[in-house]
Amino acid sequence: MKDVCAWLVGFVAIAFAARYVLEVKRGKVAPALSTWLIFLVGVCLSFVTYAVAEKRDFRSGILNTIDLVSISSIVAGILIWGARNVRFKPFEKWYLAGSGLLIAYGVYTGDAWNSNILAQVLLGMAYFPTWQNLVTRKRNTESWSGWMLNLLACVLALYPAFADGNNLAAIYACRAVTLIVCTMLLMAYYEFKSKKSK
Repeated sequence: MKDVCAWLVGFVAIAFAARYVLEVKRGKVAPALSTWLIFLVGVCLSFVTYAVAEKRDFRSGILNTIDLVSISSIVAGILIWGARNVRFKPFEKWYLAGSGLLIAYGVYTGDAWNSNILAQVLLGMAYFPTWQNLVTRKRNTESWSGWMLNLLACVLALYPAFADGNNLAAIYACRAVTLIVCTMLLMAYYEFKSKKSK
């Protein structure tokens, strides 16, 4: 069952990335590039620290592993077809500085487990630019189908993580599920608000 879930996570995550990039190409969504660049930095940090702390148990941590591929694809898609301007807000600059400190902490202490937990905090903060984009524009600028596929991949990833009691993989998946649900609630709020005003 664990192998089936791991394969499903991979398939759904790639479908999410493909769908999201397609909607960027068609101009249907206007994602914040800074969010996805921050996600990429955070996922790379999380992946490296996870690999060290959990002795490369990539099957239990399939979501973190496949996120490297899907998020890299989304960043590439935005750079090719989306808004390429990257102006980091002060908050985002602090985030990137925090990433540098996290790398320094991991190298200095050799504590991959705690470094991974800090990477989850940084990944949580990566949602802020997207939320700010939604609030500033006062409309939904995100892809429903993309985020639903992403949520499905994260929910499926809970089983392999919890089946072996892999705490870091479970934390990664739970953090992702929680923040994706928050993002989708914000999207729903602006969809409802725009329909109500019409």
